[in-house]
Order: sequence, then C-alpha cells, then structure tokens
Amino acid sequence: MFDPSKEWSISFAGCGFMGIYYVGVISCILQRFPRFIRDASKIYGASAGALMAAIITLGIPLDKCCTDLMHMAKEARKHKLGPLHPAYNLLQLVQESLLEKLPEDAHLRVSGKLSLSLTRVSDGRNLLVSQFDSREELIQALICSCFVPLYCGVVPPTYRGVYYVDGAVSDNLPRCQLGRTITISPYAGESDLCPRASTLTFHEVRFNNVSFQVNSENLYRVTSTFFPPEAEAMAEICQNGYMDALRFLQENNLISSESPLRSLQAIATERVCCDQVKDSPGGEKSVQRDHLWLDPKLIQNLPAELQRVLCKACRETHTAGGLLTHMTEYLPKKVTSYLPFDSARSVAQRYHPTVNPSPCNFQINYYIYIYIYICTVYIYCLCAIGI
Repeated sequence: MFDPSKEWSISFAGCGFMGIYYVGVISCILQRFPRFIRDASKIYGASAGALMAAIITLGIPLDKCCTDLMHMAKEARKHKLGPLHPAYNLLQLVQESLLEKLPEDAHLRVSGKLSLSLTRVSDGRNLLVSQFDSREELIQALICSCFVPLYCGVVPPTYRGVYYVDGAVSDNLPRCQLGRTITISPYAGESDLCPRASTLTFHEVRFNNVSFQVNSENLYRVTSTFFPPEAEAMAEICQNGYMDALRFLQENNLISSESPLRSLQAIATERVCCDQVKDSPGGEKSVQRDHLWLDPKLIQNLPAELQRVLCKACRETHTAGGLLTHMTEYLPKKVTSYLPFDSARSVAQRYHPTVNPSPCNFQINYYIYIYIYICTVYIYCLCAIGI
C-alpha cells in the first residue's frame, strides 16, 4: 500500500511506441492526485520511460507530447518496413521534439530529481545519470537512453564522449528493487501500476527487471512497442493507461472512495473529441454515426485536450486510408520513395553520423555514399517484390 506520508520515487519502464500508455497514466494522475509526481524524490526512466520521466519532471503539456508521439507513429506506418525502413529515423524525430519542447534551463530544473538509465557500450554496465551540465547534455543522455541497437542504427550516440545505448538493455526499470519506488509499466505483470491480464496467463518472466505475464495481450503489447499499431488502437491504449492509473489511485486510497467510474461517465457526456458536435445538426447521435475514424467511447474518459489530439490523429489516418487518396497522393509518393538517391543520403545520415551531405564534404564521404547507395538499392528491390 502506498503511503504518501513517506518518501517515494517513481520508475518508468522502457516501452517504445507503447509510451502512449504513459500519456494516459500521467493525465489521470495530474488530474486526480498531482502530488504523486510533484513530491516524488526521484523519477527514474529507461528508453521511452526516460522521455516520459523528463516530460513530467519539467511539466511539459501532455497534449503536445501526445501529438509528437502520434506523428512519429504515423510516419513509421507510412513505410512498408515500418520503423525499420531506411528512410525512417526515429531518433531524429525524438531529437527534434526535444529541441522544440525542452526549455533552455531544462538541465537545471531536472538535475537531482530526474535519473536516466543508460547502458555503456564498452562493458555493458548500467549507468544512472541524474546531473546535467547543459541542456544539450540532457538531450544527449535522453537520446542515448532511447538508442536500440540496429533498430535505431548501427553507430551509437555518445554522452560526455562515451558510447551508450538503450538503458533497457541493462536495466529497464531502474531502482525497482527499492521498497519506496513505485514502478509503472505498460505490460501486465507485477509492476505497481500496470494493466491487468484478462486472458489466461501461463507463466511470468522478467526482462531486465520488468515483469511480463506470458499471454496473448502482452505479446501484442511487445509487438506494439517496436511497430506502432493503428491510431485508433493507440488511442485505446492511452485510455487504458488512464483507467489503470485511476484503479491504482483508488486502491491506494489516494482519491475519493466513491466510484470513480460513475463520475467519469458524467464528465464524459460533457466532453467531445472534436468540433464536429458543435456543427452537426443531429447532435451526438449524428457524430456517433459519422465519426467513422474513431469510436468516441475509446477515449471518452481522457482529458478533453488529449481527446482532441487523438481524434485528429485518427481522422488524418482515416482520410489518408481512403481509396481516392491512395490513388492520387499515396502511390506517387510511394513510387518516389523507391528512387534511391535521396534515400541513400538519409541512410548515410542514420547509420554513419559523421556523413555531412554538404558539397564541401561530399568527396570525403564519396565511398561511404556509394556503399550505402548499393545497399539501399538492394533493400528497395526486396521491398518492391514484397519481401
């Protein structure tokens, strides 16, 4: 049982695109019991959990983070190989988001409270980083904590001149063994705040301190970690995170003993996920009929700002999936993407960070481009024939 009168810490497990679960969890906590985050002595995180730990430590609005995450997932789904496609650079998208969202004094505000899990390449040992000398150093540490070998590239990033990779490789749930650390995970298991299994569970395993129940639901969650599901499924995962956090708060007597579901239903009837309700002559019934891109019930318990973000993301995906759109827009872009000239450059930047595409340095990296060009042509040939 959680005791708010004693010191506590929070630890987020690494989970890739399942980080949308954390958006729902944190939105509920901030709405119902914000002290849980505000008064935590330490906030730990690995990989995507490190990003969420930084976001809540700095107080960055969740709707903006949700927008970025849905955009990253959308860009990944555009490609035949998903996030593994050479033209898709997940870490570049993450870095751009951090550069935009993190304030100039971010390193000062998080030092001492935020703790990031990194894995040192040289010996595979885990390192927890909690002191940052600059904003750039904080971003470097976050990028290192998110770098999954091969999935994100070949050459790992550096932090203070040392190569590091994803903290989940060595410790995916930092300080989980400490009694006063509240563990949060999007996988059904033994974490303090996590989904409950609704299907038959055969066994429970641990991967770098994260507990997994072996069942079909967790198998889907693990797959969604690396390959983002459709936007509507991500919206549902977000709401599941909200409801799991609500259950955790109620079971630990951190909110009113009254049924939270009843109050949520009352709030949900007053909220809409988009502006279509205001303009629709038929009101809510008309929206339910015309709202083909997303069932409003999947997000009805989330805060209004998150509802709008998720609804917009699903609507854009639904529109892009239409037959006419595929014929007039998607296919030409798909054909253009198979031309390997620009793709060779994107692959070179992803797998060899020292490559500079500017003309003055092209001769230096000429052979690197030629080699990657040949590899890119080979990969696209495989894509073209459906392998």
